[in-house]
Parts: sequence; C-alpha cells; structure tokens
Amino acid sequence: MNAMTPKAAVISLHFSPAHASHMAAYGKLLSDIGFAVSYVVDERYLSVTDLATSGEVILHCSRRDARLSGFTLALFCNSASANYSMTNALRLKGSSVLYLFHEPESIWNLAGEGWKQLVRFPFSTLCSIAMLRASNGVVVPSSRARAQYEAHFLEHNRNVHTMPLLFDDEIGGPCMDAMRHGKRFFGFVGSACKSHNFDAFLAFAKFAIRAGSTIPFAIATRDDISNSLNADTELATYVSHGRIHVRQGRVLSNQEINQAYLDCFCVWNVYGRSTQSGVLPRAFMAGTPVVASRIGSFPEFVLPGITGEFVDSAEDCSGILRAAERIRSESPAYVDRCRRMFLETFYFKANGDRLASILAGVCQ
Repeated sequence: MNAMTPKAAVISLHFSPAHASHMAAYGKLLSDIGFAVSYVVDERYLSVTDLATSGEVILHCSRRDARLSGFTLALFCNSASANYSMTNALRLKGSSVLYLFHEPESIWNLAGEGWKQLVRFPFSTLCSIAMLRASNGVVVPSSRARAQYEAHFLEHNRNVHTMPLLFDDEIGGPCMDAMRHGKRFFGFVGSACKSHNFDAFLAFAKFAIRAGSTIPFAIATRDDISNSLNADTELATYVSHGRIHVRQGRVLSNQEINQAYLDCFCVWNVYGRSTQSGVLPRAFMAGTPVVASRIGSFPEFVLPGITGEFVDSAEDCSGILRAAERIRSESPAYVDRCRRMFLETFYFKANGDRLASILAGVCQ
C-alpha cells in the first residue's frame, strides 16, 4: 500500500447479520474511490460473509487495538454501546467519523411492537444520539428517513446526507437470467416480527390456498417460528404437503438468502412499520418485485406495474392475491425492471460520486 493512500475503517461492533452486505458494499465503494479499507467487526460476522476479500479484518475486542490508528475515515454502520468510546479514540488520532443511521424514528412510532422492542429502543436511541454528537457527518438511507431525522434528531448533528442502502451485486446477471423462468414462490424473507406483519402473511397464505390459488409459498427467516406453525393445524398441513416451504430458526448465509429471493416471483413487503426495507433492494437484485404497503420509503422505490404493486391493507387478502397473480402472470417482464432499479439505485458502483461528495464535507 502506498504510504499516501488514505485509510478507511468500516466498523460494526454490534452483530447484525442484515448489515453484513451493507458493510461489504461500503468497503468496496471506499476502495473504488481510493481508500485502503479495514473492517472492524464483531467476530460473528465471519460466519455470515467473507469480508477479507475486500479489506483487512480486525476483530473487535474490549482492549484497545494498536491497529486502530492512521484512519482518515471511520464509518460506523450501526448502533452499539461501544461506538462512542471508539469514536472518541479515533477522533483523537485524527480520524473523521461518519455514522450510518438506518432508523431515525421516534419511540411513538413503535406502538404495538411489544415490550422487548420498547425496552431496547430507548437504549439504542441514546447510543445513536451520542454518535450523532460525536460524528462529523450522518448518512440516512432514504427521503423518508431524512424527513424523520430532521423531525427528531437534527439538533444533534446538522451535517446529514441521504444515500440508499448499498449492496454489491451478490447474484449477478447470469445467475439471475438462469432463474428468470424458474421463479415459483410468493416469499416472506427476513425477520418474522410484528412490524413486518408476519401473522398477516400467514393468514394470506391460508386464504390463497383455500381460494384455490396454485401459488406455492416460501418463508426464510432466522427467527424460530416453530410454535406459530405447529400451533395452527391448517398451516402445519400446508407445510407438510409442500404448499409452504420453510427455512427458519438459524442465521442464513448470504448465499441462502439470495437463493430465497431468486426462487420467488414476488416478495412480501406489506409491512406495518418500516423506514426502509433491506428486503426490497435484495429482492430487486434478484429481479424480484414486491407487494408493499404505502408506508416508509416504499413509495420512493416501488413503481406499480414496474417494480411491484401496492395494497391498501395487510388484511385485504383478496387485494393481495390479485396483486400477486398479476405479478406472476408477467413475471419475466418484472425481472428486468427490478434489476434495472437495483443497478441504478442500490448497487454500490452507482453511488461513487455521491459518496465522494459526502466525504468532501466530512473528512478533515
């Protein structure tokens, strides 16, 4: 490495498998615009993705690491209790700090989410506020997130920028083309939580099968949903007969997740709450449209008849079925339009100029 090459650290001290792809994409983009990249991460990321292919990997530990010096830029990718102390140490060594703030929302938006989320959220928010105050700049991933940030957090850091969730093209055109006519499932991919209306997805699957639809369904989630499936005799029967395919109860590899999207002609985004969805750009990467609610950032990226369809309610099973059948009947046409949206919006190589512009106002 040339002694004059600036160094960037991409940092995640709190393990969140959904963020692994964003971290790798940012690392590759920083490398493209001239940085030597290191990843400072919780060791559990090593079981999810191979970050070493695009930079040095430094496993985070409680003791101070002598290698955490000489960085022009430190990019923190999510909230963690250890972020603030590391930020101060890095800034004392001359690093500029950029914080990715994925969900800049108010606690009042979490009504009905359950006590665990309500307990965790204030702590996570306090960690984020500390980071906002200590950072040179902030990035939020959508216009909707920008509006929420300006409503609730602007006083803590006014140097805020918008850039979509970044991904590498982990699937590639040839692999997607091979599946163009093999997309069979209506899929639920991701966290089986209340805000994603998972119970409504199960209710819809039952409705569609009862109505005589030939759509097969698929679920891919790290959550253990055994109790939900076993407690419902009808659902258990559909699973045993192959009408609903289930992968659940463990962290899925990127390859497994991407295959889940490739297998689907349509993916569920009929969420009850979402600032932006990581499911949506991954679906588009696989040439897969979504059925979505008109909330969060979905109206920014879901174009009816082009990259997906909107429905009015998660309880409108008839409307969801009509939208799903419409997409299934024109599936190959949606594939190209979704891939184009991914490559022009979420692919890291499409965002080089935008990141360079942001860094011009952040780096010392």
